[in-house]
Amino acid sequence: MVAGVEQVLPLDFCVTLVRGAGPDEVIGILGGADPVPIVSAQTALLAEDAVRERVDEHGVPHPSDLMYVVATRLGDWTMVIEPNGYLCTDRDVVRALSAAGELVSFYYNENTTPSFTWAAGGRELVYFNPGYPDEPYGAEPGRLDGLLTELGFTFGGYGDDPDEDDDDFDADFQERTFALMERMTGVRWDAEHLHAATFRCAGVGGPGSQVAAEPWYAEVREALEAYVADPGDWTGEDFEGWGRRGVTDRRVRALGSAGPAVYDEDRAMAMAIAFAPAELIGRIFMWAWERPFRAAGLVDEPWFGRVRDLVHRGEPVPAQDVQVVEQALDPYLATTVFLPFRQDRAHRANIARGLVVQWDSVNPAADLCWQFARTGAADGRPMPQLFADLWRDFPELRDVVIPQPQPPPRERDAVRRKREARERDAERWRLEDLRNTWGGRIPADPRLLEPDVQSATLGLVPHDRDLIDRIAEAGPRTQRAMAAWAARYCCTRSGMIAEDWVEAGVTALERGAPPPPWFTDFDAAFARWRDVPVESITHRLSVSFGDHAPPPIDPAVFALQAVVMARDDDPLIAAMATVRDAMHLGDPAATSAAFRAAFDLP
Repeated sequence: MVAGVEQVLPLDFCVTLVRGAGPDEVIGILGGADPVPIVSAQTALLAEDAVRERVDEHGVPHPSDLMYVVATRLGDWTMVIEPNGYLCTDRDVVRALSAAGELVSFYYNENTTPSFTWAAGGRELVYFNPGYPDEPYGAEPGRLDGLLTELGFTFGGYGDDPDEDDDDFDADFQERTFALMERMTGVRWDAEHLHAATFRCAGVGGPGSQVAAEPWYAEVREALEAYVADPGDWTGEDFEGWGRRGVTDRRVRALGSAGPAVYDEDRAMAMAIAFAPAELIGRIFMWAWERPFRAAGLVDEPWFGRVRDLVHRGEPVPAQDVQVVEQALDPYLATTVFLPFRQDRAHRANIARGLVVQWDSVNPAADLCWQFARTGAADGRPMPQLFADLWRDFPELRDVVIPQPQPPPRERDAVRRKREARERDAERWRLEDLRNTWGGRIPADPRLLEPDVQSATLGLVPHDRDLIDRIAEAGPRTQRAMAAWAARYCCTRSGMIAEDWVEAGVTALERGAPPPPWFTDFDAAFARWRDVPVESITHRLSVSFGDHAPPPIDPAVFALQAVVMARDDDPLIAAMATVRDAMHLGDPAATSAAFRAAFDLP
């Protein structure tokens, strides 16, 4: 296959080479006009959505019914790429594009039959399925047989029944077909060339189409121009959430998907990194990378310098050295990894491996933000401590000049309408999701939508949606009493209230007294119940997929958790979490009725 082409082309594509017509002329023949230049095939191909839909002046979206093509010059030929398209397989299109010269075209779609076409002077010479080239069609169907054999195409695949699977199917037909195109045209191209090429891009309606004369066609071009100016802004794919943080500066947004965590923790640090010189970024990167190794006392090990130099140069670390790092760091990670995963040997190995394997580079500042995340996972110290140490060790960060952000460019009308339509759709879906999540009724109390409160509350939705509102309406003092009632209910239903130490914990809760030592947290309560040292408690997280029923939870665990959760700093969370647990330990309807009666709720 053409080197690296799988990294550039979409899964489904049509690649066509045309001799005798330049890129703009090809687009004109295909029913388009005034193409927009876009550098790099990857960027150009992702602009497809810009032409597929238009939004009118009333904000109503309409399909444009346009097909999207990108075209670039390759020597004497013009390359045309259609992402998820097939226009150049149409017989009329083949005749029109080859009328003044020649055409070779390869169409592939995972769900349909692939095809190869060769035409010249408006005549289709050869057409065949490159996976099974036994039955070519066209004016001269056997013209390529010798070349196909030379390139290793598989013949005799179908046998007597084309509906039967055949072991002779050529799994490498894509590679052979691109080689065939290269041999026929003399044009060599690879991923590097496509990355650097400038493509002429347009929406087209097909030969003879007058769509380019439509008034809205200019807006399609405008949308393409907006995409070129900022692909991320045009698509609205702000996965990192910079928009809701009010960040518009592109260099700050270039901190990537790990950048918001830095920005939220230390905004001044994020701004300094965004505008720091590359040399400083490089030194900070290695400082952050070495941090867990220094904490583990490994910097003087004989292998460390070798591994550090490879990472510094951006070169792969050999597998045997990766294994050395995993083994050397493991005892340290067993004391620092996030508690629920601390006993998971594979998880610790992944964290160690993440420090030394090569990752795809985004840009130096974004790579540094990701290194902070990996360091934090291994280091065990809180992120504020890492940043405090960073300010101390690199005082020059305070001297980084932060320019005033540039005002955003004027938003084109077509782009504004598309953005507003996306925002309306997003808001509609958000509200629909909330309604589904909350049993058909979105809470009026905004506190219930806060992540921590919502997490404690949603378990009540299937059992008594109205009760959630009644608990939220109660004041903090009543919510504390509700949590204490639910804690005693759980301990009674589970039988744990018969234990003197549990009764003491619940009584202290009801009196507003400090908890006994064994109820300061869940680990302490669990250790007392199992009569083991609290230091011996381990945590393990399991995830299952599909329709597997969750493993049963011992009622005593619900009871202990309720007593601990009843003391949460937020009385609303305390009430919701404990009442939710109470629902698990009895008939939900009976539990709800008893709770409502206890607090005179309708």
